[in-house]
Amino acid sequence: MARIFKNLPDNSQAELHRRVTRSWGATFQNSMFEGTSESSLDLKTVRVIKSGKLSTATGTKPGSEADLLENALELSEYGTGVDYGFPGLAGYEDIELANPEVPEMDFPEMIEIGDDLMQSILKVEPKIRASSSVRAQVVEVSLDNSNGFSGKYMKTVVSAGLGAQYIQGDDFLWFGEYRSSWANDIDYEDLKREVIRLFEWSKQTVGMTTGSYPVIFAPGEVGHLTRPFIASLNGKAVTRGISPLEEKIGQQLLDPRVTLIDDGTLPREVSSAPFDREGVPTQRNVLIDQGVPTTILADLETAKQLGTKSTGNGSGRGPEPHRVILLPGDRSLEGLIAGIDLGVIIFSTMGAWTGNPFSGNVSGTIALGLKIVNGEIAGRVKNCMFSMNSFKHFKDHLIGFSKETKSTRGASYPYVALDDVVITTG
Repeated sequence: MARIFKNLPDNSQAELHRRVTRSWGATFQNSMFEGTSESSLDLKTVRVIKSGKLSTATGTKPGSEADLLENALELSEYGTGVDYGFPGLAGYEDIELANPEVPEMDFPEMIEIGDDLMQSILKVEPKIRASSSVRAQVVEVSLDNSNGFSGKYMKTVVSAGLGAQYIQGDDFLWFGEYRSSWANDIDYEDLKREVIRLFEWSKQTVGMTTGSYPVIFAPGEVGHLTRPFIASLNGKAVTRGISPLEEKIGQQLLDPRVTLIDDGTLPREVSSAPFDREGVPTQRNVLIDQGVPTTILADLETAKQLGTKSTGNGSGRGPEPHRVILLPGDRSLEGLIAGIDLGVIIFSTMGAWTGNPFSGNVSGTIALGLKIVNGEIAGRVKNCMFSMNSFKHFKDHLIGFSKETKSTRGASYPYVALDDVVITTG
């Protein structure tokens, strides 16, 4: 137990969360070296529950824990009413999240990697304005509370991005890819190949007419499509009575090929953690099992209200997933493309999710989309929008998932092919 908890007033409990972050990296912009940067942050947050009211105080000043506790106690009179307490002593499994080689990465190595990434696309087209970045991060997290919980872990993150702008007259093209890993083991050659392939596919523009088409969504865009499911299976939405899935748990809602998982326990994954922000051990949560919604994500507050247990998804802002995984299919991306006579593959969007996620409606402007004609990429479409409904399309219009997947800091998705997606042109 942290020493600052020893003199807590009666009828109160407290928690100290500390996150120490060091990050550094190298950046290239407009085909030129921009510079290096380094930063560090020691963020401490004290939460207090006193007489059933929750209050919070946050600071970065060294040795400020006792002052933060005092501030939180003073604010408790105006805190939010809660009917739960901080967890007591609990065992959790250590997860391998920190690679010892990452702290040794230095600026010369990062500059070399970033320059190599940038030069790869400039060799293809010197008129491109290329950008790249390589960053590393070391994060140390500790959590202690007055009820006996004490835990800590460390994680490392390496990220790399390669992008470019290509301008021809009034035609502006931006394209790029991003990777992250717990170690300096990113496949930079694959990253370069992906970006170069995007450019080769995109540099020629073609026309498109308004209609309903089969559409392939790249992994980076699939999060927009799964958001209605994540939002609707959030315990906060259920307790507020706004989740459309509240009464459909256990029912066949989607195509049986749809299995959606949240997992915070995976080793060597940058979004994993042995315990959540509230001190509850993380776990593997199957949200949708072969098209059937099965699990509602809960933190301590929503679990209390729902009469269940926390699923290890406490964030301090309500339940949040750790790593969302949509299980892949058995078809290659090339196979998905080859099976489409006339359609679109979308790699990036703008303005998606301006509406209500609980309706399932998804729409947005296509920033980078490619027209598919007779199973082949024909060129880039311009001034187009898409619209669909995740509940409907993942039930009745699923063509399939690719076997290839791509990972971000908080998700792993395949390419998703859906039929009858509305494409409008302007």
